[in-house]
Amino acid sequence: MIFVFVVYTLQGLGSEALIVAGAAGVFGALGGAVGSLWHNWTIRHASADIARAEHDARHDQLTGLLNRTALFHELDSAFQKSQSADTTMGVLFLDLDRFKVINDSMGHEAGDELLRIVANRLQSSVRGSDVVARFGGDEFVVVCRDLMNEQSVVAVAESILRNFSEPVSLYGGAQVISTSIGVAIAKPDDHRRPEDLVRDADAAMYKAKKARSGYAVFDEEQRLLVIDRLDIERDLVRALDEDQFEVYYQPLVNVDERRLYGFEALVRWNHPTRGVLGPGAFLDVAEETGMMAAIGELVLREACAQAAVWNHLSPDARNIRMSVNIAEQQLLDANLPALIEEVLDWAGLPAGQLVLEIIEDVIVDHLDGLNMLRAIGRLGVGLAIDDFGTGQSSLGYVKQLDMVSILKIDKTFINEMRNGDTDRAIIDAVVTMAKALDLRVVAEGVENEQQLRDLRASGISIMQGYLFNQPVTAKNVDPDSWFQPRAAVNGEPKKPGLTPLEVSRAFANPEQHKRPARRV
Repeated sequence: MIFVFVVYTLQGLGSEALIVAGAAGVFGALGGAVGSLWHNWTIRHASADIARAEHDARHDQLTGLLNRTALFHELDSAFQKSQSADTTMGVLFLDLDRFKVINDSMGHEAGDELLRIVANRLQSSVRGSDVVARFGGDEFVVVCRDLMNEQSVVAVAESILRNFSEPVSLYGGAQVISTSIGVAIAKPDDHRRPEDLVRDADAAMYKAKKARSGYAVFDEEQRLLVIDRLDIERDLVRALDEDQFEVYYQPLVNVDERRLYGFEALVRWNHPTRGVLGPGAFLDVAEETGMMAAIGELVLREACAQAAVWNHLSPDARNIRMSVNIAEQQLLDANLPALIEEVLDWAGLPAGQLVLEIIEDVIVDHLDGLNMLRAIGRLGVGLAIDDFGTGQSSLGYVKQLDMVSILKIDKTFINEMRNGDTDRAIIDAVVTMAKALDLRVVAEGVENEQQLRDLRASGISIMQGYLFNQPVTAKNVDPDSWFQPRAAVNGEPKKPGLTPLEVSRAFANPEQHKRPARRV
């Protein structure tokens, strides 16, 4: 508008062309300058936006460390350089030991702040040329480049552990954080892929965590275990498709009433080349690969159906409890109560005969899911805490578990009963607490007659273990004899009390007791 006004105002002076041309030149130059400035500003800000987007794509927003995607890019580059330069490279995989406890007790904001503190400590513990990345959750990876030997990699792990030994100030309180570190070392002639190094360091980290050793270095033995684990993972998918899993049943015996109390359903894998595998050989892999829920449902259905069949074959079987283990993956499924109700209806099994066993630490880790457990309890299903005494529970936790009806004492306490007074005192305390809360106590892993006598002296009458019988298939359970009370032994009238020999031979094949007691 200013330009047009100047042109029309000067037209009557007779020198329009010159003035207009001059005005046009002045404003044209101004417009060009403005346009140039605008162009430069746009390019500069566009470049900044691109740089910011590229940075965000490579970095973890919470800690500012490299993210998983950028880690593997840097790892690949470092691996190639290490091989060409004839140097050693190390990969450290870290997992915080108590992060979940702090995160759950102090809140997610405290957990986030702790992760930022850990990130800073890691960066201050390594060399400037090393790569530090957040792998996910409370897991971190450090890539150590251009090292002279294996000991140099271990020195980095030890430096990190020293830095982590200092307490941190978190929301006004001092917190001690610790970490478990797995170390994988690549020499110049290493033929592994870069991602294999992370996998191997992860495997070594689990070894360190179990041993509570701070750090562990991946070795040849672990390499074979990893290969075996990958084979198991691959074969598990086929096992589900081809019905290779079978349910075994281990008896629970009421020694005071001299009768069968129930069974615990235990899964076995009829592997086509390895033979019959116990749960220790594959359940951890099933948990990590997400297949545990499918296996758990399979066992639940088979066990409930088998209990219903025994009910039809023997009236005495209707007093028998069928215990089924529930894995963490199943407990995280909000549809679990509906599934249990559907399975009971499908099998035709009364809810009161089913007992679900949940490991103590799983319950403690998921206290926010207690309402779901209460919903299961309202179906009439029994709930048991398995491996009680080995985890994080306390009397305060047990008081919240009003839906639980059974405590199962872990065999580690039973094994040590004769070695000192501590474990015997723990068992006595559990029995006293259980009576006060109207809970039933079951002792598992009973393997000899001395243990039986000690447990009875502590007031425990329901037991399971190799003293009575190992897990057997359903076809080895005789409904005509197993479900009947043992009113007489060898034709003699029932005697007061119970001898250990009568109990140990009541439900087991005597030939089995010639072998040393062993629990799979």
